This record gives sequence, structure tokens and C-alpha cells, in this order.
Amino acid sequence: MQNQIEKEAVEVSNSELVFPTHTNHYGTIFGGRVLELMDMTAAMAAMKFAGEDTVTASIEAVDFKQPIKVGDIMEITARVIHTASTSMVVKVDVYKISKGNPKKEFTCRGHVVFVAVDADGKPIPVPALKLVTEEDERNWKIGQKIKEISKERRDLHSDVL
Repeated sequence: MQNQIEKEAVEVSNSELVFPTHTNHYGTIFGGRVLELMDMTAAMAAMKFAGEDTVTASIEAVDFKQPIKVGDIMEITARVIHTASTSMVVKVDVYKISKGNPKKEFTCRGHVVFVAVDADGKPIPVPALKLVTEEDERNWKIGQKIKEISKERRDLHSDVL
């Protein structure tokens, strides 16, 4: 194996104002819309880190903790926390800022696994993640566990995947 270039984590943030067209009959945002924005923000972090095109390989468990309502501002933060030879795990946190409450409130977290690909869609190497802080090391361990869980899940569905 050739020496991989090491690169510090990349973080990308994105914001969105929630409109009625984004919500269900309860006036809260559709979970699918949140997942779309999480995937999009995570993709930007993965592409910036890899310096290449990337594709979503999996979206691991997302737990919604609080509703996001019409008029709230969503803030999505995505950070590359783990790398393998051709893949990356990106942690995505979503916060809301509500009318009359300027404090950011945590609403959900998910992890998205990306693979860097060439023009033919074939996996290609990504830089190794340089761990700089204790938080980077904690996140790396979480990312490693996410990769293990992802592999276990794929193995369970090996008849169709």
C-alpha cells in the first residue's frame, strides 16, 4: 500500500429556513426533507475532504430528538470523522433556531458513509484523516464503530445487497 496523504477534518455548515411546503400536517418538517439536507451537507464535506466526486454508500441511524417547525432556521453541520481506503464517515448534526429563542437547540444526528469515485464510478483512494484533537480521536472511534455496524447490516442483507 502506498503512503496516503494525511488531511485534517473538513467541516461544512448549511442553513435553511423552514417553509410550510417543507412540513406535514402537524406543521413540522418532513423527516425525509431533513435527511435530504443532511445528505447534501455531508456530501459537500466528503467532496471537500476527498477532493473528488463522492457517492452516498449508506445513511446510518438518525434519531430525531425535537421537532423543527415552520419558521425555524435549521443549521446543519457535517464533519468527516473517519476514513478508510476509499470511504469516509461524516457526522451530521442538525440544530434549530426558533422564533423568540435565539439559542441553538440540537434536533438530530446521523452518520453518512461516502465513497470517493472516479469518472467511471469506481472507488478511488481518499486521504487519511489526521487526528489533531482529543475530539478527533473520539469521533474516529465512533466512525470506526459506524463502519462496523454498516458492514454487519450489509452482511445481514447479503442476499440482496
